[in-house]
Amino acid sequence: MHLSLHTDYGLRLLMHLTLAAPGAWVATPAVAQRFDISVHHLQKIAQTLVRAGVVEARQGRSGGVRLARDAREIRLGRLVANLEGVGTVVDCRRDPCPLIGRCRLKWALDAAEQAFFLELDRLTLADVVAGPTAAALRGLFRPEPGDGEATPVAPDPSDPASGN
Repeated sequence: MHLSLHTDYGLRLLMHLTLAAPGAWVATPAVAQRFDISVHHLQKIAQTLVRAGVVEARQGRSGGVRLARDAREIRLGRLVANLEGVGTVVDCRRDPCPLIGRCRLKWALDAAEQAFFLELDRLTLADVVAGPTAAALRGLFRPEPGDGEATPVAPDPSDPASGN
């Protein structure tokens, strides 16, 4: 499965927010500049994340975005499903396919997609930002005005993914 740029940038934004000081509002223009994407595009991504209940957004001079929940509560599979959409490996209605409703390939691909999301759900946002990833992210996202001060996320030593 190939993730869209929308999902890629959404995950990058969330990883950045995970390292921001708890409760700090992170300015979207600063993040958009760092990712070299348009502010408008990043704001659309943020709105998707707001609808998913993962991010809070506030307009105005002291506004921005921040995590709506603890990163340890945000499951990756559900997050990617919210960003990508479910049932997107093959869209039989797009052409439309003459086999629609009679083809087991769509069923098999949908089952594989669900297995993909279930596997990702074994990890949280905090899991993927732990350990060496946190150090690398802090190097990429040096705090700037409006970013919130970076804080480390402690890895869970019992989690085999924490060493990645």
